[in-house]
Amino acid sequence: MGKDFLKYLQKLAENAQDIIYRYELVPKPGFSYVSPAATAITGYTPEEHYSNPNLGFDIVHPEDRHILQSVMEQKHFFDPVILRWIKKDGTIIWAEQRNVPVYDDNGELIAIEGIARDITLRKRYEEEILKLNAELEQRVKDRTAQLEEVNKELESFAYTVSHDLRAPLTGIAGFANLLKQELAGKTDKNIESYINAIIDSVKKMERLIADLLSFSRMARSHLNYTQVDFNKMVQAIIQEVALTQKSAAQFKVGKLSVITGDEAMLRIAFTNLISNAVKFSSKAEHPLVEIDSYEQNGKTVIYVKDNGVGFDTKLQDKLFNVFQRLHSEKDFPGTGIGLALVRRIIMRHDGKVWAQSEPGKGATFYIEL
Repeated sequence: MGKDFLKYLQKLAENAQDIIYRYELVPKPGFSYVSPAATAITGYTPEEHYSNPNLGFDIVHPEDRHILQSVMEQKHFFDPVILRWIKKDGTIIWAEQRNVPVYDDNGELIAIEGIARDITLRKRYEEEILKLNAELEQRVKDRTAQLEEVNKELESFAYTVSHDLRAPLTGIAGFANLLKQELAGKTDKNIESYINAIIDSVKKMERLIADLLSFSRMARSHLNYTQVDFNKMVQAIIQEVALTQKSAAQFKVGKLSVITGDEAMLRIAFTNLISNAVKFSSKAEHPLVEIDSYEQNGKTVIYVKDNGVGFDTKLQDKLFNVFQRLHSEKDFPGTGIGLALVRRIIMRHDGKVWAQSEPGKGATFYIEL
């Protein structure tokens, strides 16, 4: 190795911010080289290291000396060693050492070469991160406790809705039906229509309460994951919707995927989407509902498309809110909770739901799972 190259290496070592060193083990233990950075980092000059063979061990914090002893005894030289040093002025810093063993031709360990750097600032940042993580974890625990309290309140609300509100509705419906029977054929058609309006309003209120309860339960119901055969599930939903809505809609169903999810919840979501597609295409000359799926970015997207009245896509953000309606109830009856329920179910599956539409050109609802 040329003298010029050796001078170049020595210059690099002298200008380095890290401490570069060589510690001889034979014939007499001690430092044979310590770079000038030792003075800035430890307060001890290279000369002080040369005159004291134990200085490399003495500057180590007493509680961390076992770490250095373990490295030497087990010869884990290539692993980074992180420990505390006590500087000449008594200041404690964190240091990282990386050691490389040097062997002679007979395979005997004769020296250790290494690099040491001050990582006090890095450790400070790490401690700050740990502290922030602990604070964040505590906030999450506090927030979880608050949410659990809210859930208890929701359960109490659900009971109140199901019991305290349904009871008087049952009474109203009962008395209205009795009144209808008593006055059958004895009064004019206007009074009979008023009674029918009362009964219809009670039924609507009962449906609204049932939908609100379903929406509330979906936030806290346990997910029972299974393999869901969407072909089988969608066909069952179509048969059910065709019977209940007495629709003339034609259905075009592609080959759907088998997806992992809570079948009961997903059935509710897709029943809402398919029944909506049937309802909003009911005024079309030839009502058509298409259901198909495709793969995208490793996930499955299932869509429900109709050729109904459609809506302005600008209103999409409002579409999935509770009680949000884009069409009059007179034209298309409903409680305004169905799509909010769909979004809650899909979000609980860590999925996405969105829609595309134009007024008068139908709508397509997409579910990504």
